[in-house]
Amino acid sequence: MSEMEELVEDARQEQLKTLLQKLKTLRISFEGTMNEMEQSSLSSSSMWMEVVEALVPHYKLEKLKIRGYNKGSRLPHLMSSPLNFIKEIHLIHLSEVSSLPAIGKLPLLERLYIWFVEQLKLVGSEFLGIESSSDDVVVAFPKLNKLTFYYCKKWEEWEDITEEEEESAAISIMPCLTRLSIDSCSSLKKLPHRLLRKASSSLRSLNIRGSSELVKTYGEDKEGSAWRSISQHNPQLVLRHQPV
Repeated sequence: MSEMEELVEDARQEQLKTLLQKLKTLRISFEGTMNEMEQSSLSSSSMWMEVVEALVPHYKLEKLKIRGYNKGSRLPHLMSSPLNFIKEIHLIHLSEVSSLPAIGKLPLLERLYIWFVEQLKLVGSEFLGIESSSDDVVVAFPKLNKLTFYYCKKWEEWEDITEEEEESAAISIMPCLTRLSIDSCSSLKKLPHRLLRKASSSLRSLNIRGSSELVKTYGEDKEGSAWRSISQHNPQLVLRHQPV
């Protein structure tokens, strides 16, 4: 059994799992560890995610922070599990992650911070975790009130929902969101208008900093069509912006 396999097995031990079930906050940092074990990139990244999956309990944990993961593009499956009751997530310095999983499925998530995800280029529709349903209302991010993106320099597109999804009474998106912050994401030029209109009844603060393109689109002329497109149903929405 290799050193990595032993680490996975240790994380799965019943005694450790029992202890972890009592935790409310868990911080997992890969900084200073990834180069200590000489494994192939594929097997190493897969096993590291197995370690994370084994460490994180689904029911008691309220706050999770993953930092410095630089050996793979996959985030743990628990990030899109509706059985996960985490209230706060921090994703920091994930240098290989290029897309985000269906975090919108998490039923109790209130705060999400995405910092220094260097290869992130597209936040796709899968981020919301919307799946087809019969008669039930589908709610993406049902409890989220604060969403922050910081220093995602290559992030170019935040995919919007469709016109049908915006008009559908069976789909609710971020109904509790009050604060959206986008800081130093210099490649992003446009926000998802239909998505934000869907969430606009609760949104109170839109903060844009360090993105000249976004400030040019939304901040320089508050009477312009782009800003009106977002704020037309929510006169209480406040825009705060700084180009740098």
